[in-house]
Amino acid sequence: MTLHGKGFFTLNLPDCEGGQPGAILAAAQAAGLSHVIVKIADGVKVAGLDASGMDLTTPVVQVLQRAGLAVWGWQVVYGDDPSAEASVAITRTKALGLEGYVIAAGAEYEQPGRSTAAQKFITTVRAGLRLPIALSSFRFPNFHPKFPWSDFLAFCDLHMPQMYWEHANDADEQLIESRRQCDALPNARPHIPSAAAYSAPGWSPSAQDITDFLDTAQVLGLPAVNFFNWDTCHASLPLVWKAISSFTWPAVTQANQPAQITSTADTETVPLSTPDAFQVQYLAALNNRNAAQASALYDPTAIQVWADQIRRDPASIQAGFAAFFASLPTGTVFTIASAQVKDDLHTFAWKAGPLAGETILTLKNGKIILDYTFIF
Repeated sequence: MTLHGKGFFTLNLPDCEGGQPGAILAAAQAAGLSHVIVKIADGVKVAGLDASGMDLTTPVVQVLQRAGLAVWGWQVVYGDDPSAEASVAITRTKALGLEGYVIAAGAEYEQPGRSTAAQKFITTVRAGLRLPIALSSFRFPNFHPKFPWSDFLAFCDLHMPQMYWEHANDADEQLIESRRQCDALPNARPHIPSAAAYSAPGWSPSAQDITDFLDTAQVLGLPAVNFFNWDTCHASLPLVWKAISSFTWPAVTQANQPAQITSTADTETVPLSTPDAFQVQYLAALNNRNAAQASALYDPTAIQVWADQIRRDPASIQAGFAAFFASLPTGTVFTIASAQVKDDLHTFAWKAGPLAGETILTLKNGKIILDYTFIF
């Protein structure tokens, strides 16, 4: 079971269409959602029950699943009692018949010694659940070096960073940077970001923010996105809800069918002893020191991320190459040290005099639409 398309996190089901299963389904279908992620626990406390202990979640899950929507569960974890939190996760996920599980871990796991708690929690959950597991945490890992990223991700299938651009309006650029940092983590996993769809004091996301986020997700080739949270968005942010609903996510076709995520080792790349034809063309442009020739390899809508600099149009990409070439010693020659290709994804390591780097290119119709380049 994988995810493809738009989804929403719920926080408190009674605040989502009054908790009525039929109304929740109707709203989800009208918004073109493919999945819903319901809150199932907060630490060791079960979520989704009313004051009398009646389960409000089961009928919602059943109605959504019968209509063909995927339903996952999410839990906030703190690490104080990882065994008990894991037990709640396993029991609640199985009882509800969910198709995936999301770990929401935050600042508590930046405390000293929480690596051990993370390992205990995630290994227990992994042993108890034979379904996709995702990590939901900070959007910029580089700002949170004490968080046990590799411990969690080693046993996860997906990474769902919390892409909450509070008090800003650059959702597109923040998504690109979040993807870059998350992909650089040990045990990196496929990226399915969760966007801000709530209000904070003095700030709310705009409809344009949402459109920029969704457009960028498409350019990056992401299989799915989430929004947090249904409760606030549908009740208080009608223009944001409309922007999400109005965006049509491309249907799954044979060409863009996402890989199933029951295993983290399904995708293979093909190592090449020599660069392929496109890489040779790219290398020639670099060795010619020809910024126009290099930028001509990019689609007009391409995004280039080089050493934390984001360029989004042909003129800035060409200017970036010109500045880079001017910074190199005379006579520097680019060579490709290793290369891999999978479909339209080209990955290669290169050397240029004292510099070395890795470039990851995504192509569409023979042109670059996304360039991640890391220079060491």
